[in-house]
Amino acid sequence: MIRWYKIFGLMYLTVWLWVITGCENPTEYEFIPQMTLNAELRAGFPIDSVFVSWSADITERYDTDEQKVSGAQVTLNGVNLLEYPAAKGVYYYPDTNYRVQSEEVYEIKIRSGSDSISSVTIVPPSFQITPGEISDGDTVQYIPGTSFFSDEFFNVVWSGYQGSEIYRIISLADVATEANFIVDDRPEAEVFKGEEKDRKNPSIWWVADEYVRVNWMFFNWTGWHSIIVSAMDDNYYQYRNGILFGEQGGQNFNEVVRGGLGLFCSSASDTLRIYLVE
Repeated sequence: MIRWYKIFGLMYLTVWLWVITGCENPTEYEFIPQMTLNAELRAGFPIDSVFVSWSADITERYDTDEQKVSGAQVTLNGVNLLEYPAAKGVYYYPDTNYRVQSEEVYEIKIRSGSDSISSVTIVPPSFQITPGEISDGDTVQYIPGTSFFSDEFFNVVWSGYQGSEIYRIISLADVATEANFIVDDRPEAEVFKGEEKDRKNPSIWWVADEYVRVNWMFFNWTGWHSIIVSAMDDNYYQYRNGILFGEQGGQNFNEVVRGGLGLFCSSASDTLRIYLVE
């Protein structure tokens, strides 16, 4: 799988925005392309999606294909990664049977010409969730709400877990078409979910607690869903903190990739399957 829920598109956009927000006057800056790394190592999964590109000056026209870094030397714990022949700038681990190990340290180094970047991640410990009120595979009734704080359909708990400071929750519909779209054009829905045309699959949320309340905000389609809860590593935590709190002060929100931009992180996840009906 070459991409992971399209999350790296947001990362690229954030990197480009930093180029502008990091300057007092965007019209006077001198743009210098920087090598950008985006990869998430997921415990129990292969290493198949390491993206390497150049940052882009979004004040000028640019070609996304030209931003991709092809032919780079990419090593992970000393092992040379390979580039997909049909996917320029995307690299994978040569042993496709290898799986990312919990609590393992991974160091990545990338060189292209005279430019080089590196980063280190420590994979969070093994992670398990406990759904409250329901069991894996249960049917759940969708009830429209009015805010973030509307009654939950169920809770998901991971009490006592010490391996992360931030948790990502992905609600992924197996099928997301017009036929199973949840039509909700109420003012409350447009305020909290946006216009119907802008509602996406998957929906992604973050919490810092040891539980998450799953309510109407997590769903835009009926049918089978995977509720994927991921304990994220410290790199991811620092990256999001920088985006939320460091950017406005002109700080470089990205301190996890030495010599460049982007995000190199890891996660340990557990999944709950539910069937949603109206």
